[in-house]
Amino acid sequence: MKPGLLRFILSLLGAIAPGLAARAAVTAFCTPRKSPAAKWERIGIVLGKASQLRLDGESLDATVWGYGPTVLLVHGWEGRRGQFARIALALAEAGFRVVAFDGPAHGASARTRTTLPEFSRAVERAAAQFGPLHAIVGHSYGAAAAAVAMRRGMRVERAVLIACPFSLRHVVRRYATRVGLSARSRKKMYPLMERLHRCPAEQLSFEAIGPDLAAPCLLIHDEAAPAVPFADGERVARAIDGAELMRTQGLGHVRILRDEDV
Repeated sequence: MKPGLLRFILSLLGAIAPGLAARAAVTAFCTPRKSPAAKWERIGIVLGKASQLRLDGESLDATVWGYGPTVLLVHGWEGRRGQFARIALALAEAGFRVVAFDGPAHGASARTRTTLPEFSRAVERAAAQFGPLHAIVGHSYGAAAAAVAMRRGMRVERAVLIACPFSLRHVVRRYATRVGLSARSRKKMYPLMERLHRCPAEQLSFEAIGPDLAAPCLLIHDEAAPAVPFADGERVARAIDGAELMRTQGLGHVRILRDEDV
């Protein structure tokens, strides 16, 4: 659904039925929009080897590049594996076997909805199928999913978290503001999200996740990324013992994946 239309519908519903508006917002939040891959993404995919990730009876498209220790790449919300093509090719050239997959309800996936716990289970399954993992690189929502999987016991030697949000609650609050959800509807949205995710919101925050991450972590975050503000990167870095934070400028939330220095 187009953002303008969604904002209009939620604003109208919020005025007459805050609970219904909250449910509609949760449904929209968990339904990522799909967009076609750019030419450079498609070229990067062709240069790899096609594979599939098996998850809960569904086959998710994956691509494997190169040979050597395995690095798993996890795209963000409304992203796809091709967005990591340049990083994948650089890592393959450096002597790594690189794996990226389209997450549930993303890319070529037939599903339309997903949640952070479902996404993190896909990460765990990818680690089991393609591992052992030398490293994992996650972007945005995918970085959070990678961290949740690591906290649940997924073994990885090191992690790179790019534009990682601090907590699901922070993400939901920014989303609710962006779509014009009323304060009454917003309050009703949080418990609905907790029931959908089947865990307290506090467990999907780096206040809980960070102290349990034992692998060395590099965080990369741009100063001008309104989708996930730089303050989130700073808070994530403080929550993980020994984490290193790399600051970029002028790359925003997605172009950061195509930058040579990154």
